[in-house]
Amino acid sequence: MFGIGLPEMLVILAVALIVVGPDKLPDMAKSLAKGVFELKKTLNQVKASLAEEEHLLDSVQSDLRKATGDLKGDLIEVDQYEFRDPAAPLREAEAQDGDIIDVESEELADEEQEAPAGTTTGPEAEMAPDSEGENPESRRTES
Repeated sequence: MFGIGLPEMLVILAVALIVVGPDKLPDMAKSLAKGVFELKKTLNQVKASLAEEEHLLDSVQSDLRKATGDLKGDLIEVDQYEFRDPAAPLREAEAQDGDIIDVESEELADEEQEAPAGTTTGPEAEMAPDSEGENPESRRTES
């Protein structure tokens, strides 16, 4: 046990007898035996718990292997089918109509129609000269 032979064991017992004393040595031996017994009991519980977890992991592993096999079969079946391009309906509609509707340009055209004559809308409104003929950029620099 732990590479301790009879001579080493006798030395340990002699040191314990000297340090602890003959009156307390039996109580200490009982405490030590009780501790070793509890340690073995705990170790057996941990082993049982690990065995139970291993059983659970084996069942999960078998389920995963089954699912993997099913997915492989499904992928093999899917490889046999021809996939359509998701943009194909858009291309077909474009080929039939010939024109692509630009929503942004329609919105800008609607804004220009709603604005009164002589006013500008959109980003160019900031750069357009005001009623006095001045450029807004020159007003910013003068201020």
